[in-house]
Formats: sequence, structure tokens, C-alpha cells
Amino acid sequence: MSAPEPVVRLRTLLTSRRSSWLLALLLGAVTLLCAITLLALSGWFISAAALAGLASAAAYGFDYFRPAAIIRLCAIGRTAGRYAERLTSHYAALGLLKDLRVKTFNALANSRSGHHSADTLQRLVADIDLLDQLPLKVIAPWLWALSLSALLLLFWYLLAPALLYSAGLPLLLALFVPLLTFKRATKLAAHETSAAALRRTLLLEPLTMLPALLIWQRWQDKTRQFSAQDQHCLELQRQQQQLSSRCALLQQSILALSLLLLLWQGAQLLAAQALTVPLLLAAALALWALYEVMLPLCQSFIALGMSLAARNRLNQLAKRTVQSQSGKPEPESVLTLTAIQLSARQNGALYGPDNVSFTLQSGSVLLISGASGSGKTTLLQALANQLAVTGTLQLNGLPYSEWQLGQTLGYLSQQADIFDLTLAQNLRLGAPDASDAQLWQVLKDTALHDWAQNQPQQLDTVLGEYGAAVSGGQARRIALARLLLTNRPVLLLDEPFAGLDPDTTQQVLQALLQRQRNGILVIVSHQRLDIPQAQLLQLH
Repeated sequence: MSAPEPVVRLRTLLTSRRSSWLLALLLGAVTLLCAITLLALSGWFISAAALAGLASAAAYGFDYFRPAAIIRLCAIGRTAGRYAERLTSHYAALGLLKDLRVKTFNALANSRSGHHSADTLQRLVADIDLLDQLPLKVIAPWLWALSLSALLLLFWYLLAPALLYSAGLPLLLALFVPLLTFKRATKLAAHETSAAALRRTLLLEPLTMLPALLIWQRWQDKTRQFSAQDQHCLELQRQQQQLSSRCALLQQSILALSLLLLLWQGAQLLAAQALTVPLLLAAALALWALYEVMLPLCQSFIALGMSLAARNRLNQLAKRTVQSQSGKPEPESVLTLTAIQLSARQNGALYGPDNVSFTLQSGSVLLISGASGSGKTTLLQALANQLAVTGTLQLNGLPYSEWQLGQTLGYLSQQADIFDLTLAQNLRLGAPDASDAQLWQVLKDTALHDWAQNQPQQLDTVLGEYGAAVSGGQARRIALARLLLTNRPVLLLDEPFAGLDPDTTQQVLQALLQRQRNGILVIVSHQRLDIPQAQLLQLH
């Protein structure tokens, strides 16, 4: 079987927002050029004006106005350019993160592995959020440092070639000092991102089991585990800061050597009257201003390591997704889902559903109810092939592991994944080829038809990041509508009617029953649902 296409390629991160990134890089370069020019020109202007003042005859012919105007222009350009660059780069970064989230979700949603747990999705979001460090903290600083260093070297050459020959080599050495940290920085960054992911898990998982942990007096154990992992993360961060500080010290020391050589060579040129004091001061201050440009390079490879680690985890997930299902058949259209003495646990949980047994065939409906914390969601995740189980869980007489279930199981979790796209684009993440008529039908089935028709843009209504432009109930129904478009024969729905009034609940329920009349429907709900033919499973 051919290798899966990588979900993320670092070299293509800038392509989705190319114009925004190019504008941000240009604005950043102009801003830093203004800062360097401001310092160099100010030094030249002050010293030249002072010398002209000492020679009263020269003072009358000295042009104060044009240099002062250029200095003011550079000051305004530095301030305005910095604001515009930050605004543009953050807009591009947020757009990049949105594109990556949509691409990754789409790749996983259409993979043949089936479904992924909320914990997996949280780790995906964390990994995706690290990828913007490549353009912001690696590409941009190196591009600016290289281009402005080249301009400074050209400036020295135009003033006097001897300045370039004496101070140029240390400047280039200082520029490339951060390359010495590449191996160590990327390794530390990979360890730190993995440790941070584990720390997040050790923080969040106990909170979901707080009552049980307190009852069984296990809370202190969990807090000790988290504290130990937190200290490990802090130690890795300290090592990263130490590496960056050492790199910065070496870099700034070499730049100081470059400055000394520049002044030494400049003194000789002054003695030979081949250079004036104001121009030498401008050359030295331009080098001084370059310190600000070069300093971020010392942390660039840590940022690169984080982006590489995030990319590798995302692509490894896609690779496992394909490999785990290779060569396995898909179940036939007539299905029998069997659970015999089935038990499941969330990671680190003390309890969950125990010894659950039932048999469902095509056309069957199972309603799962029970008090909060009784394990309803855990059972649903086990049925969705997200958790390891004990006991028997079979489809058509064979264990789940024998089947390719990506196009069979459809799972609606309590977390609705809605993106800053139009309503139609969000729905078509489940079925890219769905027609507008199919979209309107599924919106009708989820009681969203009238709402969508009343929107000025209708199917082109933008929903906002994480569904910010719609209510929580609407976001869940949009996620349900997207799932229905996939036409999965087994639907596993976790609280699909949360927040709905009785009439709307009944409307959506009837549409679900009609759509799944030849499939299997499993619903977890706190609400009392009137389905005469349904099997009931009460968890305690």
C-alpha cells in the first residue's frame, strides 16, 4: 500500500496566505530598516551638525532640514510599520491556523480509520497551534536578518571597502552563530512539546474524575504526578532558555568584536582623511541597531523544533490511520452489533460501564440513559472504537479489529467542531460532493432549515471560529447535519437534543429514525424519548 500523503508540509505553510505573509515580511523589513536608518542617520546628523556649529562658516551652508525630515520619516515609519506588520502577521497566522484546522479535520473525518477521541482532537489543536511558529519565529527573523545584514555590508563598502574587510567577517560569524544550536534546540523543543502534552493530560483528566478521586483518596496521587511532570516541563524550558542565552552571549560578543574592528579601521581612515567622523559614527550605530535584528535568531531553532515536532505528530497520526486499516474489509450493509459483558474505562478512570450486554441489528434503536457520571459517554466512545474494552464487542460476528470501520461508524461527540467557514462549507466537510438540495434537506432534518433561509446569506452564512456566530444548540445540530451527510450505517449520538424544546426534539428525532430505518441508531440522552420499538439501557 502506498504511503499516505502527509497532512502537513512545513515548506507549504505560507502558501495558503501567501499575499498576507509577503506583506507582513515586507512591512517587517521596512520597519527594521527604518529603525537602523533612524539610529545611523541620527548619529550622523548630530555629529555633523555639531562639527558644523564649531566651524561657524560651515554652519551657514549645512542642510539641517532634509536630514531632520528623513529622521522624522524613519521614526514614523518605524512606529507605523511595526503596528502594520504585527497586524498583518497576526492576521496571516490566524488564517493559517484556521486553514490547518480545517485541513486536518477534513483529512481525519474522511479517513478510513473512523473516529478520534476528544483527547486526540485536543492534542491536534495544540499541535496545529505550534505550526505558526515557523513563519513567525523562524522564516521572518532569518529573512530580515539576512537582508538587513547584506544592506549594512553594502553600506560599509560604499563608505570605505576597508570597513567591510575588517568588520564584515565577524558580522557574518555572529549572523550564523545560532546554527550551532540547531541539533540541541530542536531536540529540546521536541521533548518540551511532548512533555507539555502529557502535563495537559495529567491536568485535565483528574478534573473529570474529581469526585471519585476524592472518595477513593487518590487525588493527592494525581496532584503529585502532575507536579512532577510540571517540574519536568519547567526544567526543559530552563534548558531552552539557557541555550538561547548562551547563544545570545556568544553572538553579541562577536558583534562587539565587529564593532571594535570597525572603530579600529575607522580610526585609521580618519587619520588618512579617507572618512569623516559623522560617517564613521553612522556606520557604528547601524551595526549597533543590528543587534535587535539578530537577537531573535537565537531562539529560532527552538521554534523550528516545536513546529517539526507538531508536524511529525500530525503526519504520524495520518500514517497510523491508513496503516491500521490496510487490507481489512468493510462490513456488509446488513449489520449485527453485539456487546457481551462489555466494560470500558477512560484513561486513568476508576470506574465506567461494566458488564454491558445487548444485540442490535439493522433497523434497531438503542437508548442509553443514566445519571451523570454513570459512563454513558464512555460506553458510546467504546462503541465508536475510541477506547480499549474488555468483554466482547463484535460487528457481524467479528471483533472490531477485523473490520475497516471508517465508513461504517458515525460518532457525534458533545464537542461540536465548527470552523470559520460558511454553513455550506462546514456541512461539506462531511460530504464534499453534496448538492445544495442535499444540504437543504439535511438542514430540514435537523430543524435548521427555517433559520438558514432567514439568514441574508443563507448557505453562505459564515459561522465563525468554533461556531461563534451561532448558538451552542445550533452548532451541535450543524455538526449532526454534517454527520448525517456521511450516510454512515451506524450512528452513535451523544446528547443530540441538548438545549432543544420538545417540539424541535421530536422533529429531529423523527428525521433520525427515518434516515436510520435500515441502519443502527444509538442515542445517549438525559431526555425521555418516546420510541416504542427502541431498546433501553440504563447505566448505574
